[in-house]
Parts: sequence; C-alpha cells; structure tokens
Amino acid sequence: MRKLWINNQAVDGSAGLQPVLNPATEEVIGQVAWGSEEDANHAVAAAKAAFSSWRRLPAPEKTALLHEVARRFRENLEQIATDLTLETGRTILKNRGYVEWSAQCFDYYAELARHQRGRVIPSPEEKQLSLVLKAPLGVVAAIVPWNYPLLLLAWKLAPALAAGNTVVVKPASYTPWTTLGFNRIFEHLPPGVVNFVAGSGSKVGETLVTHPDVRMIAFTGSTEVGQHIMRMAADDMKHVHLELGGKDPLIVCEDANLEAASRAAVWGGFLNAGQVCTSVERVYVEQQVYEPFIEQVVDLTRKLVIGPGIDPETEVTPMIRPEERAGVDRQVQQAVAGGARLLTG
Repeated sequence: MRKLWINNQAVDGSAGLQPVLNPATEEVIGQVAWGSEEDANHAVAAAKAAFSSWRRLPAPEKTALLHEVARRFRENLEQIATDLTLETGRTILKNRGYVEWSAQCFDYYAELARHQRGRVIPSPEEKQLSLVLKAPLGVVAAIVPWNYPLLLLAWKLAPALAAGNTVVVKPASYTPWTTLGFNRIFEHLPPGVVNFVAGSGSKVGETLVTHPDVRMIAFTGSTEVGQHIMRMAADDMKHVHLELGGKDPLIVCEDANLEAASRAAVWGGFLNAGQVCTSVERVYVEQQVYEPFIEQVVDLTRKLVIGPGIDPETEVTPMIRPEERAGVDRQVQQAVAGGARLLTG
C-alpha cells in the first residue's frame, strides 16, 4: 500500500483506500491511500509554510537539490519503469526512456535555477535603469493526467521548483501508483516543498483549484475540465497553465513519400494505444494517392504486435480502462453506421 506524501511524511488518506488496476490483465496491482478535501488542505498548508525558505534558498543549493532528483530517477529507473508499465500498460521500453527524459528535465531546470535570475534593460533616459526581476508565485497545484503520469509531472514540477515555488501534486485517479512511490525521489528536499495527494477530481482537484493559498494551477487533461478549472480559478485571479485535447490532422499530399506518410499515420495514431494529446486523429489524403496510402496503412497496422507492455516484443498496448475502450468502440460503430469501411481489426 502506498500512502500520500505531505510535509515529507507518508500519511494515510482520510478517504480510505483505492485499488489500482493493471490495464493488461485488469487485476489489482496494489492499493493507494485516497485523499479528501482535508488532505488537500493539509498539503497546501505544508507547501505554504515551506515557500518562504524555499524561495530564498541560494541558487547553487537549489540547483544541487534538483540535480539530485535527476540522479535518483536514474538510480531507480528500472523500478519506476516497471511500475509505470503495470499501471499505464505502456511498453517497458518506452517507460525506461520516459524515466530518463524526466531526469533530463530536472537536470535542465536545475541549471536554469542557477542562471535565470533576471536582466537589465537599457533605457533611453539618462540616470534611469530598468530591471526585470523574476519572482516565484507561491504554491502551485500540478494536476497530472493518466496517459503520461511521470513525464508530464516532470514538465510541471521541475520548472515550478526551479523558479522557487512549492508544489502540491494531484496524480490522475487512474494512475496514482507510481507517483505515490516517489517519496524516495523527493525526500531529500525540505519538508513541504513537494507534496503528493491522490483523490478524486471533485474532492482533491477542486479543493486545490479553489484554495486561496494556491496561486497557480498547471493542468493537463480534457478541454471540458480545463474550462471548468478556468472558471473556478477566475475568482482569485490565479495563474492557469492548461494543456488540453485537440483533433490533430495528418495531411498527405500527392507528392508525399507514402512509406514515410503511412508510418507516420500508423505510429502517430497507435502510439500508447492512441492515448496521446498530439496523436494523429484525422488524416486528409489527396485523391491521387488515396488508395496506395490506405493499402500501406492497413498493411502496417496488421503487422503490429498487440500485447502487455511488460513484454518487450509488444508494440501496441491496452487502453487504460474498459470504459475508455468502450468509448472508442462506440465511435468505431458510429463511423461504420455512417458509411465508413472497416478494413482491419
């Protein structure tokens, strides 16, 4: 069982326990502590108390602490990659790469923490000086999605810490297992600088978004939830950083390299079972090359190896939950009913 991490202590969640499923087998891989509004408030209070000293920590010391985060990611790479595979279904080979990528992210922002302090701007007026001074905001709430629970955590957490903010992280409800095992990665930081609280969006998520001591929200997820967050954050004029969904097109012109275009369509669409915010979701093909392009796409698709992510031979892994899979199946059936041709699968 993995607990919440608040003020550098592993604590039980006040909302009990939540099972975490392996998408490949739909079996329970473990239980995690489940938080509520009370736990979210506790974490924000810890982050607020830590902010004053963290923002004033000398840059060389902050840099060293963030580089140590990167080192610990690499030191625990195999365990983290395995946890990610069991929790998300994604291939173990990809997850090893994502752990290293996350370590590189912390190394990068560790150096920015050392060097990005501000600048002096020349002024046309005599005896006048214009300064750009960079200052942290305070407590940041990082709300992380289930499709890339480590990499998108790193992209939120590393820059926030480098700038001198303290952070409360809410992992996605589907994928809290790996994140709640990160106490060994961040336990060397001062208490309260990083906190992890798993829980539902309506309880923990909304508490963080509306809390008066949270000054910024970084969220990755659906457009609908992003709009809801903007509305809730507006009352306190919080800073909001949103990475939301889209409908990304691939356009194939008549002079395209069809081998490259078909590979782009297949891997751009099926990577991580299509659960990527920038995946290929629409393909427009000029009529002159339509039939040969379709033939190559179908041929490549039929050769894909489907299986559990822990198998190194697997190329396409399961979707995260049965309800997500059912939603895609409904879309396929609606498309067929509307005149689409089902060529494989």
